[in-house]
Amino acid sequence: MNHLSVGNAHSAQALAGRYAALGCAFFGALIVEGDLALADRMRRLLCDLAPGRRVVIASTHAEAIHLLAALPYDLVLVDMHLADDGGVTLLSHLRRLYPQVDAIAMSKDDDRQLVEAAISSGASGYLLTSTDDAELSFLLRSIERGGSPIDARVARRVLGLIATSAKPEGVESALRDCDTVSPPMPAPGLLSPRELNVLRLIAQGWSNRQIAEAICLSINTVEFHAKRIYRKLAVKSRTQAVRQATQYGLLS
Repeated sequence: MNHLSVGNAHSAQALAGRYAALGCAFFGALIVEGDLALADRMRRLLCDLAPGRRVVIASTHAEAIHLLAALPYDLVLVDMHLADDGGVTLLSHLRRLYPQVDAIAMSKDDDRQLVEAAISSGASGYLLTSTDDAELSFLLRSIERGGSPIDARVARRVLGLIATSAKPEGVESALRDCDTVSPPMPAPGLLSPRELNVLRLIAQGWSNRQIAEAICLSINTVEFHAKRIYRKLAVKSRTQAVRQATQYGLLS
């Protein structure tokens, strides 16, 4: 049994390398969700996004830990409503032992405590399962382009918490923990006028789709600008981009 598991793990790692070279969304996804109907819905969305790739469901924190040890994954969706703070515990476990994994938190609403707990525990994105399938698919597809899927309502809440926080605790501190290496101060004019415009709309919590409609660009073009912004600011997500831009005075 152990020999078979090792062989499977080596095969999965090789497959992961091939998918990474092709720029695919993911090679193996783990959905940790106690609601079986919701878990099946998320599996269907992921299978539509990446046909033929491995999608596994775990209903508890303990089951997820076992599956993570058995085979590698590069995407894990975590229900923040797991019993006994299992969602927070699992996100912390992923950040500590599997830092290369995209850990995406999920919940039915943008509850402030859940959002703050998810980010402080290492979540690189946040999905609201009350959103329709089309919007969830759109957000999940951003993984394929190196983005961090985060619902616009969650982004607005997080950015609001950062803007109104007078102390370096809470979400702002959590975001700092997610990016321990501070990038150098950018040179004046580092971002183009178009990139600054996109960044300001991102800071207001607008989704890429809303930004595209507002400034008459395609979604692909907006995503291209967003990726350039992330690269220039040396960040990996919307919230980190806004925090760095605020520190550099780019949004004033």
